[in-house]
Amino acid sequence: GVGTQRVEDELAMLLPGDVEVIRMDADTTRAKGSHQRLLERFDAAECAVLVGTQMIAKGLDFPEVTLVGVVNADTMLKLPDFRSAERTYDLLEQVAGRAGRGERPGEVIVQTYWATHPAMRAVSAHDRSAFLDAELAERAEAGYPPFSRLANVVAGGRAEKDVRSVTDGLARAVRERVGDAPGWEVLGPADCVKARVKDQVRRHVMVKAPVDADLGALLGACVGSLGRLRGINIAVDIDAYDMM
Repeated sequence: GVGTQRVEDELAMLLPGDVEVIRMDADTTRAKGSHQRLLERFDAAECAVLVGTQMIAKGLDFPEVTLVGVVNADTMLKLPDFRSAERTYDLLEQVAGRAGRGERPGEVIVQTYWATHPAMRAVSAHDRSAFLDAELAERAEAGYPPFSRLANVVAGGRAEKDVRSVTDGLARAVRERVGDAPGWEVLGPADCVKARVKDQVRRHVMVKAPVDADLGALLGACVGSLGRLRGINIAVDIDAYDMM
């Protein structure tokens, strides 16, 4: 695998015995206070490497840290979410800021298979405008925020047949209401990226609308037109930030 535990094992084999390797992820921070204890261990160590997930990218201030490495930095770029590049750029900018916070300069090494992507090039050059210009042009062409409003309606339930029926009905109701009005687009229904959570099947419908549209009122009316839904939960997220 390529998770934090694999990275920890590889580092333990590569580095001298006096270098402590500390792993911080969901498994090692389950116990109360474990997050703080691991950070204190890292701070107190004479020489140590902190390996972790995104939780170590933000908010840490260790002046003696002079090297930051990012493994598989472009993983999020491949997610089916129009904000994936934005999130990747934000995370890399944050993690790069963990190095060189003291008197000694820092170095950041990023592993990527997509070095030509605007997000990667902008981080490498410390040029935010390089990312913003490319990202805004792409969103304008595709009609994504900030050039439109976007809602995500997620339906979940135990019976897949019922969930499909509800999302099909919702998409049909929205399409009937908006008709051929400019600036409106109904995407889906489709399975969510996390198509099953515990015992719940999840499908969603995304709706694009003009910037000045009353998107909430329209979707509220469409959901209401479906009648009473037994065993189905519906979540309507207007101006959605998380599309997963």
